[in-house]
Amino acid sequence: MTDLSAHTSRSSASDPLRNVYLRLVAEESIPADARGQFSYLHPLATDLLMGVVLDTPDNVRVLDDRDVSLVAWDTLMAAARANLLSAPVNYDFLDLPGGAVLHILGHPESVFAASKVLVFDEAVRAAGGPELPADGVLLVVPNRHNLVYYPLTDRHVVEAVNALAQFGQGAYEDGPGRLSPRVFWWRAGTLTSITVFDRQTRIMSISLPDELMAVIRHLTSAGG
Repeated sequence: MTDLSAHTSRSSASDPLRNVYLRLVAEESIPADARGQFSYLHPLATDLLMGVVLDTPDNVRVLDDRDVSLVAWDTLMAAARANLLSAPVNYDFLDLPGGAVLHILGHPESVFAASKVLVFDEAVRAAGGPELPADGVLLVVPNRHNLVYYPLTDRHVVEAVNALAQFGQGAYEDGPGRLSPRVFWWRAGTLTSITVFDRQTRIMSISLPDELMAVIRHLTSAGG
């Protein structure tokens, strides 16, 4: 992409930076023999990387090291972040039978809905969702079209985790644009997998870190 550095003015209609976006990248989507060409990709959580893509009418492709070297890093990242924030997304919620409420950022025609987790606080506010709690949320990003989350504000955690795990696995298998079947804990911009995968039995289970367990016990005992 030799024209990436040709223009840096955000007002230029021909500015290629108008079409760069921060995006979640599935680790499995980068072939082992090509990973040396994508050394800038930032590990975000188990299975997931943060990268920059170029969105054109023909395709969406992950930039490689040569591409990103053509523009000052701060300039590229600022443009990619701003473009991700401006990508359209819909907010909705789903009431589960046991009382848990799942919140959804999604868009059937956008390949950037799940990537909103990279700018989560701002994306939720812009979409009209509720304020995120200090203890964070549990979430899944099974494919590029869906980000489903549960704020840690009440006692319905078990129902929410089960629903997230089930949806995450199903949507990941169905695709397209699959990212990860795991359930993650997001707090203050940090994403942590709470899903454990046994490679021998190929069974996935939930394992909570001590700090998250303490949060859940508090919510449960408080009866919120």
